Amino acid sequence: MSFKLKTVGLSIALMLSAAPLVVSADQEGAIAALEGLNDRFNAAASNHDAAGILSLYADDTIWIAPGKPAVKGLEEPKKLFEFVTSNKGDVSHSIDTLFVSDDGTLAVMIGSVDAKIESAGMDATGTYLYVLQPGDEGWEVAADMWHQHEE
Repeated sequence: MSFKLKTVGLSIALMLSAAPLVVSADQEGAIAALEGLNDRFNAAASNHDAAGILSLYADDTIWIAPGKPAVKGLEEPKKLFEFVTSNKGDVSHSIDTLFVSDDGTLAVMIGSVDAKIESAGMDATGTYLYVLQPGDEGWEVAADMWHQHEE
């Protein structure tokens, strides 16, 4: 699994470094929609709405948590988001890098996470990487890989 992840990471880095300076109309529309998805994540997190966060994910999403094997489905993200929201966690995402395919049918979003859960004694930062695809109701997270930075 780690070889595949390193290969995927290298491929994504190469795609991002070769990103065009001019964007197509498809890409422009996708960028606005993806920024909206990030805004919806932050709004749901701010409102302690686990179901709202999960609604941004595909049912068969791939979840890659630090130090654990990748899993498919919503069970693991649901556990994390319900823990965060039930403990009134303050979590927000910002977008650092956004890649949209030329035809606007695939996207990669890389960003920063700030997470604070006072009741759990947690004050952390991290990085997330989403692979996104168009779904029935707009863009959805097809894969979520994240990492919490060392203190």
